[in-house]
Amino acid sequence: MSTPPLALPLTPQQRGVYFLHCLAPDSAVYNVPVVLRVRGPLDPLRLQRAVDLLRLRHDALRLTVEEHDGGVRQLVHTAEDAAPVRVRVTARPGADPREAAMVAVRHAAEPFDLVRGPLWRVDLVSTAPEDHALVFCFHHIVVDEISATTLAGELHRAYEDPALLDPAGPEHSYARFCAERPAAPDAGGLAFWRRRLAGLLPLPLPEEHVPEEHGLFTGDRVPFTVPARVADRLTEVCRTHRVSEFMVFHAVLQVLLHRWTGSEDIAVGTPMSGRTDERFLDTVGFFQNTVVLRQQVTPGQDFAALLKAGRRTVLEALQHQETPFEAVVDALRPAREGSRNPLFQVALVFNRRKVEQDWTLPGLTVEPLPFPWKSSHFDLTLTLQHDRDEITGSFAYSAQRLTRPTAARLASMYLRLLEGLLDDPQLTCGDAELQTSEERARVLALGRAAGRHVLDERLRPLPQGCYGQVWTGDPETGEVTPTGERARFDADGRLRPWRDPAEAALAAQPGVARALVAEEAGERVGYAVPAPGTGLPAARELLARLQQRVAAHLVPQRVVLCAELPPAPDGRVDPATVTAPAGTGDAQDPGDEKPRGATERCVAALFEELLGVPGLGRHDDFFDYGGHSLLAVRLAGRIGEETGRELPVSVLMKTPTVRGVAAALDAAHRGGPGVVVQLRDGAPASAPDAAHPVTVVLLHPVGGTLLCYDELLARLPAAVPVVGLERAAGPHPEDTTYDALVDRYATALAAALPGRRIALVGWSLGGVLAHSVAARLTGLGHDVALLALVDSLAGRTPDDAERLALGRDLLDELAARVEEFGSDVVGADDTELLLVRRLGVDPAALRRTPPGQAAAMLRGWGELLGLAAGCRPVPVTVPTRLYLCRDNPPGYPDELAASWRGLTGPTGRIPVPGAHVEALDAPAATVIAADLTAALAAAEAGRAGAVAAS
Repeated sequence: MSTPPLALPLTPQQRGVYFLHCLAPDSAVYNVPVVLRVRGPLDPLRLQRAVDLLRLRHDALRLTVEEHDGGVRQLVHTAEDAAPVRVRVTARPGADPREAAMVAVRHAAEPFDLVRGPLWRVDLVSTAPEDHALVFCFHHIVVDEISATTLAGELHRAYEDPALLDPAGPEHSYARFCAERPAAPDAGGLAFWRRRLAGLLPLPLPEEHVPEEHGLFTGDRVPFTVPARVADRLTEVCRTHRVSEFMVFHAVLQVLLHRWTGSEDIAVGTPMSGRTDERFLDTVGFFQNTVVLRQQVTPGQDFAALLKAGRRTVLEALQHQETPFEAVVDALRPAREGSRNPLFQVALVFNRRKVEQDWTLPGLTVEPLPFPWKSSHFDLTLTLQHDRDEITGSFAYSAQRLTRPTAARLASMYLRLLEGLLDDPQLTCGDAELQTSEERARVLALGRAAGRHVLDERLRPLPQGCYGQVWTGDPETGEVTPTGERARFDADGRLRPWRDPAEAALAAQPGVARALVAEEAGERVGYAVPAPGTGLPAARELLARLQQRVAAHLVPQRVVLCAELPPAPDGRVDPATVTAPAGTGDAQDPGDEKPRGATERCVAALFEELLGVPGLGRHDDFFDYGGHSLLAVRLAGRIGEETGRELPVSVLMKTPTVRGVAAALDAAHRGGPGVVVQLRDGAPASAPDAAHPVTVVLLHPVGGTLLCYDELLARLPAAVPVVGLERAAGPHPEDTTYDALVDRYATALAAALPGRRIALVGWSLGGVLAHSVAARLTGLGHDVALLALVDSLAGRTPDDAERLALGRDLLDELAARVEEFGSDVVGADDTELLLVRRLGVDPAALRRTPPGQAAAMLRGWGELLGLAAGCRPVPVTVPTRLYLCRDNPPGYPDELAASWRGLTGPTGRIPVPGAHVEALDAPAATVIAADLTAALAAAEAGRAGAVAAS
């Protein structure tokens, strides 16, 4: 008989992680991987026993999370009832260590099911009898960095001899810590952070990417190494000024952010251990808390003075680190903006060594194995390690906000500032050099070419990417005159004037001729002048549009419609002179704020239910009336219960008004946005539109996702732009026939890539979809440059249709068994196991999926197979590459090739290594990527020649 789990409230730190998990449930950003290379006679059975012992000793490793009675709690399961953690062993004979790490990291990047558990996993990829990649991956909600170090030491002892560890675990457990936490944060600590962070505004970081182009928390990092001479100088400065290395790194980062953004009020977030109770110093669990280091930086302040002030800032933060970050956010109630941290955009992390270096196994050689991890918690994170005599670091950046060249420039500037300020701590923050003489000469040349210099307060040229004052110069006298504008030179050398983002967004609205956003009596006001002869939306409608497009703290409190913008002498607008445009009535036009339509009324009722505020209007913001992160999670759940439609928390964060949420729900119900997924931008075009690079479009297989293309995507040149067509799990009532599905896909692509040449790529059933979409797009007049079919059968005969229908029936039967017996039945039957693999789905991952969700996915895939049975392919003239797996059953490659005969344009047949389920793994992916790259280049060269000839 099972023992009921111990139910405990989440800690504030856990609540923050849980909310972000709900914001991006498919993201791996809060997965914590430890990737190791192990050489020697590793025994998988001993490793499994060691893993079992760790699970037995630490209750944090037996946690799950559930929403209960309007809240969220954690459940601590007994060792007998908790989900087991099995060491997943994969054989990759002959693979090099990095390839093995990639395989293991792909497993580590799979999302965790916080409800079902377990919240950690272990993968072992063996490339030779005595060479392995070993990956431990934890969800951040159960471990932090100190926990990982504790587990590393215990793993060593448990592998050596399980008797060395007490199965009962430590006396002071994580469950005990959670149970003993006070219900409310310390009032004194909360008062300190209220004072310290009052009036804090986000840093004006130059944004370079539209957020929709990348998934939440996607990113990358730029590594660097601090020269040995600078590291030696760091030790001297720390000793002389009585500061820690962290304080120096923090101060230099402040100078960099000040010079890059022009802001003098700099806030940086940093993690602290949160283990202020010594009883729990080595306990496994998530204790880590985040604090905000806020400091004033001015150009005339010398670095020594900044160090002194920064020392006090850091020490005070340490003294008040026990106040949960989430409690500080709730107390300050800052403006919320999607996935961004509400109090800081830039983080600083400093460690004495990498966590992986603590992991060892007796009798084996264990070392960290480098691996790519394409995620970023914040807009920008500076991470530094001082291990032995070497200091290394990296700038991680959000792909939603910044580009790799910008991160690389920041790394270069940081190193230059670090060297210069350590050499002379009396140097002022404004005088420290940011660029080399060559870089300075380039910026000067750009300024002369543009007839403008971007200069700092000392009239020196600022590096590319840094905002500064724009000056005009007299070529005869050499004198410069300020224009009153701010701008920066971007990575391509173009002058980018600064404009208030809300003002730019308002001016871009249809029907707006002029726009201005001004500060008036402590509030931001937007003014809009309609273009002659056009109809302008109501003021509240314009405000609602701005709420969807502009950072929350920049959205005006109101929008005013006016016939003209007569400025006051100081450049601002005199409200007394504003008159309404003819025929629009009141200039401020409050309009009808009552919810309109059934969806808006339903959403408004749910807002009122959870917030306890009656009479909300269609433009009212959820967070303006007491909404917070966990209440947002509850709202998403209630909307699902009432409407039967799923609302991602990320949508609520982006459009938190009644009208915005309702519009998102209605769009999802119509099968609206979300089919086309931006995977990679590629290089910016430097030629006319006709010479844009061909955009690669990846078509999903039956599984609906694009994960199977990861290795192919990684091997395509970075300059190639790539998008994908995904199919969300579950039923799709809008797809009544196969033709309706193809029409929907073709229309979505044409709308997303107007006028762009495309190459359609599909594996397995994705190849059938690619061919059908190509036929529909060419019929619409869209230029399809290339078709790439990867081990795909055309599906043109009655036997093919019958085989697809049989697959649908098998999936429906499997879904029924999953609902009855649970997800573990997946793969119990060899026929079903082969079918699931051929769909591009990992059976093990499907077994870890909650039964209801797994059954819905299986039925959705069966629905797609049933639709595909109605496919009647028509010929196209598009040049085609047909990639066929050599290790398929004898005769099958010829059968696949024959199925496409007469249906494509000029076709090249390319054999690739492996069987069907390995068609997109290495080494097949390497062969396909090389051939596809050459075919794309040929297509672009042909088009360029045609443009030149015309």
